[in-house]
Amino acid sequence: MKHLLAGPAAAVLGLSLLTGCAPDRGDASPAAPAGQADAAYPRTVEVPGDPPQRVTVPARPTRIAALSPDVAEAAVELAGAGRLAAVPASAANPSLSSHAEAMASVPVKLPPGTDPDPEQIISLKPDLILLTTRHGGEQDAREVLAQAGIPMIAITNGWRTLEEVERNLTVLGRALDAEAKARDLVAELDRRAAAVAEKIAGVTERPGVAILSNQADRPFLNAADVLTSDLVRRAGGDLVAERIGWRTTGPVTAERLIAARPDAILLVDVTGRGRDSFRALLDDPAVAELPAVRQGRVRLLPARISYATGGVRLADGLEEIARWLHPEAMR
Repeated sequence: MKHLLAGPAAAVLGLSLLTGCAPDRGDASPAAPAGQADAAYPRTVEVPGDPPQRVTVPARPTRIAALSPDVAEAAVELAGAGRLAAVPASAANPSLSSHAEAMASVPVKLPPGTDPDPEQIISLKPDLILLTTRHGGEQDAREVLAQAGIPMIAITNGWRTLEEVERNLTVLGRALDAEAKARDLVAELDRRAAAVAEKIAGVTERPGVAILSNQADRPFLNAADVLTSDLVRRAGGDLVAERIGWRTTGPVTAERLIAARPDAILLVDVTGRGRDSFRALLDDPAVAELPAVRQGRVRLLPARISYATGGVRLADGLEEIARWLHPEAMR
């Protein structure tokens, strides 16, 4: 696997909605040829982390419980929705997922929040559990679920960079008997990221970008270690979060945004409410006088191409950000 340029990133996403069912799961991945699945399993999956994991998957999984939006999106891209037994309810949000329709067909939608209920998960009788240990609740659930004897892959790196996304796709591809698909996705990410890097190689001015998201009831200023920040860096921008020492994604006030002095403002739409969800902040008289706002250097992107749930669609987000920041270079 070719290495991309380095840079940190990861977004903290809340889960939403409640349990739902749908009978038709038409995008299910094709079954493995007779005998082929048996020959490929059991298999051991090496999962990087601290400490690294060695997970034995005894048979080709067909009842996968994906507890976090990022692993759910990756699993659908790699294996199709037909092999999933449960996903976060937020995975069916079209602003957050590029596979919202397929996600809606998964039988169980896990309740909102970042505290999966181990008893509910075990009751589904999954043959593989996938999760990302970003939150305390997910870490606690991992410890309980580990005692149930169900094969489990816990992603611990946070999906903060394209490299981490590629690594996770490769690991999950191995677990899901989808190595070829994982290689194709990684190759596409590499190819398109390299094309952007080549086009902006001569850029000398890097605008300072404030990344705002709407995953809560008010706009959040994203820290410099989220995946969207990695996209901004690769697209030829700098991060005002680094300039002002903003280390944790959290609510932003008009005063804080003004102090950051952004040259451009990137709005990440997690909830699907669009620019209206940022209006109170952007319409503040002092914020409206920022050059970024007055000159129209404000861009709205859906989370499905700019957050850790993006999968291969992150290449779309990278290209859009680069065209926004450096339109001449990207022609």
